[in-house]
This record gives sequence, structure tokens and C-alpha cells, in this order.
Amino acid sequence: MKRKNKKPKNIPKLKLQTVPCMLCRLCQGEHSEELWKMHKGTVEMAQSKTQHKKLWTMRIGFGPKCAALLDNDGDLHPIYMGCTVCGLFLGKIEEEYADMLGGMCLKCFRELTDQTAYWYDMPPARKILKEGVRIRMYRDSKGKWHKLYGNFVDSNLDGVINND
Repeated sequence: MKRKNKKPKNIPKLKLQTVPCMLCRLCQGEHSEELWKMHKGTVEMAQSKTQHKKLWTMRIGFGPKCAALLDNDGDLHPIYMGCTVCGLFLGKIEEEYADMLGGMCLKCFRELTDQTAYWYDMPPARKILKEGVRIRMYRDSKGKWHKLYGNFVDSNLDGVINND
């Protein structure tokens, strides 16, 4: 009696297998070709400095998991990408967009593209506060104070905005 669900003998493997990146653990399809080469080069350079070649993952504090290697003394050290201009280590977002930033950190990229005006360094809340915007304090039902931003008009000033 023949089995109905018999497996075929030679199954060709898919040409496009999902190989995870050694640095960020994303699939190869989620990387550009240039970014894939940058991440692979960073890990290979770190592996060339130690006799241990197995990759580990580690978490520092509450941060994201990152690739790590054992050094020759047996200590686990994270693998970071370095900026191509200043040599400082890149953050998570800078690693994800390294192909668009040319392997540079945001500071070096801004200097290269001449985006060094003070306006770029201001936090979003300071950009919102312009003339005429006032802050009112209010208390919620639990007694906690909160700030409320807006163009308020005091009813006792007959519609005149006081810019103190």
C-alpha cells in the first residue's frame, strides 16, 4: 500500500532565503545592498579582533538587544558601528539609516549638509512657543498641576493679549 503524503526526494531550496543581519537581526530583504555591506563589515571587523567567532546578543540596561562578541579574556562586549568621519559610535536610528547618511552620525551629516543653524537644535516644544502663545496652569481631579498651551484671552482685559 502506497503512502498518500509521501515527501518528494529532491526539493530545490529557495534562492532568496531570509538570512538575518548579523548586527541588527533584520532580514536581508529589509536592508539596502549598501546597508547590508556596512553591517556585515562592522561585524567582520569586530570578529577579526578576537579569537571567538560566535555572535551573542546582549542588552545593556533597558536598551534594545545588540550583537556582542566574547573578547580574548572571556568578557562579552557589544558590537557598535562607528561614524566614518568622527569615529564616534552610532545610535540605533543612525545604524538603521547608515546607507542614507553615508555611515555618518547625525552631527557630522548636519555639518556636511550645512544644517548647523541653532533652529535645528531646539526641542519641538520650544519651536511651538511663539509670540502670543500663553501657558495656563490647571489642576486635574486628582490635584496634579498641568500646563495648557494656547492663545488665551483674559476676560478681564477685554480681548487684549498680555505678553508678559
